[in-house]
Amino acid sequence: MSSVALRSSDDTGARPAGRRTRGGLFPRGGLFWLRTTLGSAAIVLALALLAHEPPQEPAPRPVPAAILVAPPPAWQPLADAKPRYVVDAPALKGLAQGFEARRHANGGREDKLVYGVFEADEPYLRLAVFRGPDEAGAPRSFFIDLARRAGEAGLGVMRTARPATVATKLGTLEAAEIVLADGLERPCQAFRLRSEAGLSLHGWHCAAGGQAPDRAEVACLVDRLAVLPSGEDATLNAVFAQAERRRGEGCPSRTSEIKRKSA
Repeated sequence: MSSVALRSSDDTGARPAGRRTRGGLFPRGGLFWLRTTLGSAAIVLALALLAHEPPQEPAPRPVPAAILVAPPPAWQPLADAKPRYVVDAPALKGLAQGFEARRHANGGREDKLVYGVFEADEPYLRLAVFRGPDEAGAPRSFFIDLARRAGEAGLGVMRTARPATVATKLGTLEAAEIVLADGLERPCQAFRLRSEAGLSLHGWHCAAGGQAPDRAEVACLVDRLAVLPSGEDATLNAVFAQAERRRGEGCPSRTSEIKRKSA
């Protein structure tokens, strides 16, 4: 029996070293699970960091610069235009004269005639004759229209009276006594007219001596408005030829005066 016990003791001492590690610090397969656990933890940590990272905004797209194009002006000056009209009145003889013309976008033409100087103690007439369709957006009120046109001439409207009508060879004329000023105040008679032939006119007349002219005097000036001979607008020539037949007796034509004096 003693020999058997000794053999068993020797067998135990002769076990390989690797067999003694079973049940130690790293059992079989433990290293694999450690690696797997660490890898999973790294993935979870990366996902957590990505979840808390603010989203990247897309780069702003370049915005093209805005190009502002102003609309063309409604009026264009006619630098080389020749006068179409003349006011043949004795009261205006010898006065300084001015003229300018402009074209509207709708195709109409406006001629401005000026006789005299506003600041001088002599008659002063400013008359604009428009031939063409109505200007879009033009004010219909007599007073608003007057204030706008006086402002274009550098004048202010200080006082106005109620407009009244008077007949002329071109149609019914609206007229009102007003006071215009540019530092100096002058009583005048403002007027405007729109004929059926697509012809309109407006302006004001100031008499000498600090007195406002009456409506009959203004109507006479309109009756003395004549179109200069031209082949550009045969219709306009016909309109004035027909209008001469409607001239009032209180304001005879220049031709009638010459005939009367020669007789």
